[in-house]
Amino acid sequence: MAEHRPGASSEHIASGPPPLADPNKNGVPVPDPAQAKALTKKAAASETKDSVREIIETVVFVVVLVLLLKSFVAEAFVIPTGSMAETLYGYQKIIKCPKCGFEFPVNCSSEVDPQQGMRPVEIVGGICPNCRYEVQFGKDKEYENKNQWPSYNTGDRVLVAKFVYDLNLGFLDMPERYQVVVFKYPKEPQKAYVPLNYIKRLIGLPRETIAIHYGKLYHYTGLSYDDEDREVPSLDLWREEHMHVDAALKEFEQGKFKILRKPAKQVVAESRIVFDNDYQPKDLVGKQPPRWQSEPNSDAWTYDDKEQPKEFKHAAREAGDIDWLRYQHLIPVDNRTRVRPELITDFMGYNTWLDGANMPHASPAANWAGDLMLDCDVEIQQAVGELVFELSRGVDRFRARWDLPSGRCTLLRLTDGKESELASEETTVKRPGTYHLRFANVDERLLVWVNSALPFGDDGKAYDAPRERGPRRGNDLDRPASIGVKGGAVVVSHVKLWRDTYYTANATRNGNGPDAERNVDLSNPNDWGPLSTLPIRTYYVQPGHFLCLGDNSPESSDGRSWGLVPKRLLLGRALLIYYPFGRVRRIE
Repeated sequence: MAEHRPGASSEHIASGPPPLADPNKNGVPVPDPAQAKALTKKAAASETKDSVREIIETVVFVVVLVLLLKSFVAEAFVIPTGSMAETLYGYQKIIKCPKCGFEFPVNCSSEVDPQQGMRPVEIVGGICPNCRYEVQFGKDKEYENKNQWPSYNTGDRVLVAKFVYDLNLGFLDMPERYQVVVFKYPKEPQKAYVPLNYIKRLIGLPRETIAIHYGKLYHYTGLSYDDEDREVPSLDLWREEHMHVDAALKEFEQGKFKILRKPAKQVVAESRIVFDNDYQPKDLVGKQPPRWQSEPNSDAWTYDDKEQPKEFKHAAREAGDIDWLRYQHLIPVDNRTRVRPELITDFMGYNTWLDGANMPHASPAANWAGDLMLDCDVEIQQAVGELVFELSRGVDRFRARWDLPSGRCTLLRLTDGKESELASEETTVKRPGTYHLRFANVDERLLVWVNSALPFGDDGKAYDAPRERGPRRGNDLDRPASIGVKGGAVVVSHVKLWRDTYYTANATRNGNGPDAERNVDLSNPNDWGPLSTLPIRTYYVQPGHFLCLGDNSPESSDGRSWGLVPKRLLLGRALLIYYPFGRVRRIE
């Protein structure tokens, strides 16, 4: 009888005539060669069959698992347009500026994925947001040959968590403000059997009234239109006509609205470049002073390069007045033969595409963007004296002042020459070393970062709204941002200036709405009157609905123009960009 080996399946047990005995092997059974060959062939065929079956079962399992994940857990989406730029990229071309070397994206959705009924239009240039050079493929030496032109890149691919809004656990499944969400377009969830899914940032919560003024967002919860909307079908409450647009202007003027303040991580995520001092335009050498420079007749600061300084050194000296480095927003004019100081605006290179017929995109009207963030590396060589960051806005100048021996940082507000202290906290900036420092004045609140720490917390320090709106020449034109040292020995490098996302009150693109500033001369204070009287726009959010806006406000089709998003149409929260690999990150 054949032996049954432990663990072997029944089909592996040999069958047929018993093996013959070989007298030369002391009676030990020896298998017949022909029979052994047949058994080996049968086993091999059986193993091949099992392998194919396992592969098929694995593929089926993976497909079913993916479908389940896609239906209930997570799904990947591709961003086609630039309404969320530059938080999320749609189809774009990455351009390297020939003059300053700064790389920036330019919208090319009209080339790759034009709107229905439109012919594709090749994108052949854009304007650098750093030095304002107009890049033109085919004309610039760096892009003279067609094979040198940048090709288009797909929009960001994002992973969306679909289950978070479907748990039916009350408040636990309620979307939160500032989350980036994907939803079915309420006006037309499908078009030609293709789902129309939108991605925006969630701003307004149910039963809130949201106001937009001076690029900022406000909210108020003291209004209800239930009686007025009693006869409106529940499936129609999302429509714009039921948002009671501008019905709360009186309440806004009475001060009942409160400003919405973004968390610190949101401030960083929604910041847009104003000027990166590591990328200075070589064609303007000799035509302009550096944007960052010390005050006239001061020898307190020395530069690594007199024409294009990137590193600024302050030697230890007897403490006296603060020695300042001042920033001016110098914009090239007259075919880049000279520069002039202008107000910082919500200009963004993403919106400046040039098409194949050399027709520039009609960029949105410029809006004064006074909420700024200063970002740089500071090497403390001698921990004596003071280090000061300053940001101007309208009638106020705000300071973060570090006492270098103790590391204590004090937040100050200067109005009409009068200084008031807002808050003070200990920090680690009190010994020799290099620190990455940020100081932001955003949403009427000051934030400070020391490396990755927030000494004043995630909420920072809020302050009372200014008594007057609008820019001031001595602050916003002459010195919107400054770095100062009193007595200490420090080296400042990698200086960047950012602005906050500016929300336009009007949804009409190109600045043709009530907040248009097209005719304002940003370099002439005598022409700034309209900047002090910008309008207010209010929107009511119906129960069970949300107001969603695009980060690229002037170029976004969102709740301002077509209405609200019912909770039932929310698909999920966008969690992260997973492709392209160079942009992999969590979405804030």
